[in-house]
Amino acid sequence: MNYKNIRYISLIWIGLLAVNTLYAQQEFTLYHMPVLSQATYLNPAAVPEHKVSLSLPIPSVFVGFNNSALNVKAFVDKNGNVDYNKFVDGLDKNNNYLGVGANSELFHLRVKAANNFFSAHTRVVNDFRFIYPKDLLGIGSVGIKDGYSLSGLGINFNSYLEYGLGFTRVKPDSKWTYGARVKMLKGIANIQTKSSEIELAVNQNDIYQYDLNTKMEVNIAAGVDPLQVSSVNDISNINFNSYNDAKNVLKLNTGYAVDLGATLQFSEKLSFGIAVNNLGYINWNSYVENYSADVNLKFDGVILENIDFTGNIDSLFNTQVDSIFQSYEDTFNSGTDTTQIGYKTWLPTNVFLSAHYQFSPSTRATASLYTEFFDGVSLGAVVGINHSIGRGFDFTTSWWWFKNSGANLGLGIVFKPAFAQFYVVMDNVLPASFIKVSDPETNLSGVYLPYEVKNFNIRVGMNFVFGRIKNESRLPNLGISKHDHGVRRYLYKPSLK
Repeated sequence: MNYKNIRYISLIWIGLLAVNTLYAQQEFTLYHMPVLSQATYLNPAAVPEHKVSLSLPIPSVFVGFNNSALNVKAFVDKNGNVDYNKFVDGLDKNNNYLGVGANSELFHLRVKAANNFFSAHTRVVNDFRFIYPKDLLGIGSVGIKDGYSLSGLGINFNSYLEYGLGFTRVKPDSKWTYGARVKMLKGIANIQTKSSEIELAVNQNDIYQYDLNTKMEVNIAAGVDPLQVSSVNDISNINFNSYNDAKNVLKLNTGYAVDLGATLQFSEKLSFGIAVNNLGYINWNSYVENYSADVNLKFDGVILENIDFTGNIDSLFNTQVDSIFQSYEDTFNSGTDTTQIGYKTWLPTNVFLSAHYQFSPSTRATASLYTEFFDGVSLGAVVGINHSIGRGFDFTTSWWWFKNSGANLGLGIVFKPAFAQFYVVMDNVLPASFIKVSDPETNLSGVYLPYEVKNFNIRVGMNFVFGRIKNESRLPNLGISKHDHGVRRYLYKPSLK
């Protein structure tokens, strides 16, 4: 394997090894759980339940998966039989995706001072997205035919360290609460597919003749020399004992981003919010490789007349095939330009527009519209209910729809003994429907599987918390006072002037 291939593969390893797993993107249930300080990652204006929150010694870890096409429904017909052709027919021609990702919180501290909250955090973020056209998987269904296209095929992988400082302003006599966070980013590894055009033409008069045209632009970069970290064991060889050693290992792939949020107490029980996250970028300037390919490959098949059938046919055949592939590799390398020019990648920005209705001091309903800006615009919607049981438990349930996937029921549970919060948050804990699958070819017999689920994620962790804030001082009850109305007591906001 040549140097370029080693470097390309090693960069993927760096991201995988950074937190021992790959990570994903959307979290919808957490946004509606302001009882946790981690909710401020999605809304800097959220006001938590305590004056002090510390994530050590057990950090918050999120792992998830989402995609546009892979689920049981795509492969299984109404009779419970597996049908690969059904899956291929349901794919989009050019824009199918698979995303894996997460974040691992290394440190998080949030402290209340007068009418303000100040926070600091460090976490590792990884985001892997694979875009593929229909023909990539259709080859197993209909084979290669004229007009076979892999255009749009690409990998976008981002791994970085994030250092953040946050601020939230909470004035008891104001109907507004607002917050912001500034973040410095240090890039660990990146693969960016800027463009890809891969078209295959088949000669209609001679099925053994193929004409492959490829135009691609790919950037890769790393904060660590990929030749030093090409296997799991190599991680132990990196020396972090001094500042200079650490600085040499993590190069200058620096970026910046901001998160913004605000909440308006519109009426006695109704409030509205907006949050804009990940407005920022990373400049990649260490261990950079830029690949630009413009290649035309022609394949005329294996010429049988050149093979001596009286000799070792397998050996002669393999020799000719190896010669063909070597010729193609030489042609591809000659049509590929490699440079080392720094480049910039933008973070996937997301926006939440939300409404909250307080039914009682312990129960509120929420609804949000979600927009993500990455390789186009993606829309989603979330509705949920949050309910507190005394001081010991907090439950949140949600239903969300995103990228044509609506079978997503989420659950968040917070257990609050003494000075701690233990929590589990999942965006797809309960599939909306199941189907019984029986297929002899796959050795499945009467197995019940979730029918429509395309996404799953989970966040677990623990916080140490101190100084419980009275309910009437927290959003969406900011500045609300308690008044008796019969036997029930509600929280009301002073009239807006």
